[in-house]
Formats: sequence, structure tokens, C-alpha cells
Amino acid sequence: MALARYGLAEYLPMGCQKTIARQITDQGGDYLLAVKGNQPTLLEAIETEFIDQYQSEAVDRHRQARKSHGRIVGQIASVLPAQGLVDLADWPKCQTIGLVDSLRKVGDKESNFERRYYISSRALTAEELAAAVRGHWGVENRLHWVLDVSFREDASTVRKDNAPQNLSLLKKIVLNLIRLDTTDKTKASLRLKRKGAAWDDDVRMTMLGLTPL
Repeated sequence: MALARYGLAEYLPMGCQKTIARQITDQGGDYLLAVKGNQPTLLEAIETEFIDQYQSEAVDRHRQARKSHGRIVGQIASVLPAQGLVDLADWPKCQTIGLVDSLRKVGDKESNFERRYYISSRALTAEELAAAVRGHWGVENRLHWVLDVSFREDASTVRKDNAPQNLSLLKKIVLNLIRLDTTDKTKASLRLKRKGAAWDDDVRMTMLGLTPL
């Protein structure tokens, strides 16, 4: 996991599910969960707390700016104790609420501002939160690049209902199958290996571990 070095077992921005948080803590791990609109009560409580405590010394903040390859990324991470704010019956062992503001500018393009909220079962500092979130998005960005190169993900016209998410999941499964294939000794790219499997039934069956009847 991208967050292993920070001792966080999982980072799951998919619905901030209570059952997942409980499962992680029951197994002795720590979670860092993104809080989104599908948890409106929790989201509003965290938003309000950061507004109310904006000038309080209780807020731990970490500021960082990075510039590389014509891109400037600024980030401010803030954390507060979750005590008395987050219901521990829903979010077991929650100790920290977090806020990350990011500003990204590429070349002469207009800056993109993002604000994200988090909860964690670990008592994180603002610097630890910033590093954990940055590590996760680095993995996500690299994965997106691989999907775009191998499957032309950005050119996909699939938009209806849950089809984009389902198709993206299938593509990730395919990439993992290709990576796990030890029979191909060539140094071909993932894209070429995928095409080879699509063009040749035998290659595809070998990759999937299937034997003809």
C-alpha cells in the first residue's frame, strides 16, 4: 500500500464505508478515509468544525509547495482531534479529522483548487496527513497513466450510470493479469502484451491459466 510507511492499513475513498472502517480496526490496522457527499452529516460536522476552529491554536497545519516540469502544486493540510465530533459507534477509534487544500497550476492554465476532508483512526500530524494523501494520489496518477496508455482510458466515451467505474475496474483486473503472467519472457510493454492476448487465443488462454478441453 502507498501508506504502509505511515502505518495506515488502508486508504479508501469509495463511500467512506463504516463496515470497512470497523473491519480494518478489528484486524489491528488504522484507516484514513476520505469523507464525501455520501456522508452528509459527517461531512457537515467536519466542515463546521474547521470553520469554527480556523484561528484556533488547536489546528495543526502543514504547508508545502512543489514545482516540477512546469507544474506548481501547493498544499495546506490541517488536522484536529475528532473527540466529541465523530461518532465512535459509526467510525471506531477515530482520532483525527483532516482537511487538505490543494492548488495546482500547469503552465499558463488557470489554477485548479481542491478541498478534501478525511477521518483517521491514527492521531496524525498535519505533516503526516499531507504525506499520506500525497503518496496515495501519486499511486492513483501513475495508475491512470498506465490505463490511458494501455486502454486509451481518456478517450473512452462510456458515460452512462456505473458503466465507467465498472469498465475501469475490469481494465485494472486485466492489467494485473498481464503483470502476473510469467510465461511471456519478452520485454514488450503492457499495451503490446494486451494486444497479443487479444489477437491470439492461445496466448490469452495461457495468460489466464486455461487449458483446452
